[in-house]
Amino acid sequence: MLSAIALAAVLICVAGCAAGPASRPEPAAPSARTLQRAAAVLTSDATTLRHRWRLFQAQQVLDQQCMRKLGLRYLITSAGPEPPAGITTADVLGTGSPPSYGVAAKSGDAASGTPAQDQYVRSLPARQRDRYVTALNGPADQLAPLTLPSGMKGSYVNGGCTAQTWARLYGSVRAAFEDILVPQDVNQLFTSDLASDRHYQAALGRWQRCMAGDGRRAQTPAALIHSLKGKAAQGMNPASLDREQRAAAMSDRRCDAESGLRATLTARREAFLRQQPQTTLSRLEDVWQLRHQALRRAAL
Repeated sequence: MLSAIALAAVLICVAGCAAGPASRPEPAAPSARTLQRAAAVLTSDATTLRHRWRLFQAQQVLDQQCMRKLGLRYLITSAGPEPPAGITTADVLGTGSPPSYGVAAKSGDAASGTPAQDQYVRSLPARQRDRYVTALNGPADQLAPLTLPSGMKGSYVNGGCTAQTWARLYGSVRAAFEDILVPQDVNQLFTSDLASDRHYQAALGRWQRCMAGDGRRAQTPAALIHSLKGKAAQGMNPASLDREQRAAAMSDRRCDAESGLRATLTARREAFLRQQPQTTLSRLEDVWQLRHQALRRAAL
């Protein structure tokens, strides 16, 4: 787990600083490809959801194989049905007809709220459970440092079957955690910017008023989808869930067209990325490349 600790900014004086600031050339503008790839890893859409689904499936199988080699039991956790290609997300309006967020009713282990694998580990005697967790995740003190683009500094586990799985898919454990944590970190910075962005806030206000006219009080598309997922987790009847999410997605589609919310979000994301340091853009582009490498390995 990454433990986030605020990293204070430190100014370091390098050789020659006493002579006054030297003139520096303007940094080159990021390429269109870099911006496109950076935006892709920050955007939640059907493609990214399907990628995550495939990588989770592969990770579960590899974890099981590794644990079995150690003579240990591992129960695969289902990722549920693969996200449909045309679903609507908080970031992107889907192309499905009728529109849907792809929220599925829970069944099997998911319906209980606790995967069978977690139930199994909890059932083990304390000493056996400790040995099992160490085999899966590595020793608790086997950590590696990771600093995120925002300056948040933490560490990640670097041992056990989980680390072997990540290294097999991504080439290194660090690359796997970069894929998970770097987009999350940069998106948090972007969300903070949106809170004071007048273009986005105006579009969001129009969307909220339009949705309220349909009797839906969600503050954002993300909040609306989260609410539907909560109902699914509580065991809402599948037919009722399907009807409700389709009706909500229909209202969302109409209100998005009236408000321009997602188009505004996309434009503001592009403007935000153009303001980011080249190091941040490079890390995001690296994530894009490493994720696609992992997907190719997962398909083998």
